[in-house]
Amino acid sequence: MSKQQDKRRLLLEVVLNIAADGGHVVFLPHERFDPDAIGASISLAEVFRAIGCETTVLVDAKPPAAMSHLPLLNTIQVYEPGLFCLSYDLALAIDCHEADRIGARADCLAQSRFRGSVDHHIVSTELGRLDLVVPSASSTCEVAFEIIWDLEHHLAKPLFNDDIAILLLAGAITDTGRYSYSNTTPTAFRQAAFLLERFDIDLAALNHELFERTTIGRLQIKGDILSNMVVIDDGRILVASVTRDMLKLRDVEDDDLANFASEMRGANGVEVTMLFTESINPSGVRVNIRSNGCFDAAQFAKQFGGGGHLRAAGMTLQGITLDEAKDCVLREAKRALSVCRGELRS
Repeated sequence: MSKQQDKRRLLLEVVLNIAADGGHVVFLPHERFDPDAIGASISLAEVFRAIGCETTVLVDAKPPAAMSHLPLLNTIQVYEPGLFCLSYDLALAIDCHEADRIGARADCLAQSRFRGSVDHHIVSTELGRLDLVVPSASSTCEVAFEIIWDLEHHLAKPLFNDDIAILLLAGAITDTGRYSYSNTTPTAFRQAAFLLERFDIDLAALNHELFERTTIGRLQIKGDILSNMVVIDDGRILVASVTRDMLKLRDVEDDDLANFASEMRGANGVEVTMLFTESINPSGVRVNIRSNGCFDAAQFAKQFGGGGHLRAAGMTLQGITLDEAKDCVLREAKRALSVCRGELRS
């Protein structure tokens, strides 16, 4: 049995014991959650509730409009400053494993009887007994699927349903770029086949909502961003910036920018794309990184307190201006590319 399987079994034992006593489990997706984080959180909350737990999905903000098509969003609770954290029996960070990635809700993690995480990002801190982190998984929804699968077989009763199937597929589809990124696993395809065979899901409609539906403002700011890209380091780095004034002009939220860094990566000869966005809460600059070739996006982001995957990562630099952030980050990016020049990585 693998280390991840041992961890999964231990986590399930704790959950089953909590369920037997009607205990409370809270799910804490990372700040500025995405379909993978919210999909895994709600799916696990629904399943744990079905086996006897009281569950809460506690988020830092309302879901962006772009995610409004996902089911069961009405079941989540938005954290507000001053909210008293209950003494939860188990608190699970979802799609992250560091307390600082869940912001003020970290108190809920610290005050719980048991605490852990369900994640698939590269580990940068020491893990606890209930930290189920599987970097080889394509998404946290892939890990959540395995947890639900194990529970179904252990309890000999169906736990997946139509809503959970949509949520898990949404997380897998977005984190793999419609199964096109290098992190896509055979397991991801097997899980998708299982869900599509067992439940009535309009896959075309789901993909349309996740990737194609847009607004005039989003189209306009996409033009603003792409028309002002800057090529540096002999064409190896492609950079774009977004100011608060640009967002205000087009009446869009910065959540609407998620896919632009990935689109930029397709330019010929580019090894790294970086999208710098002025942030209000927290005050600073958020940087989305996408890479080709030898550049390890996750390792690079880690030195700035961020993280992610080999080809996609990000970080937020607090208390810094847009120009200062670009100067600092791009200087280090050039250095990293000079070290790995000529190398190729999948």
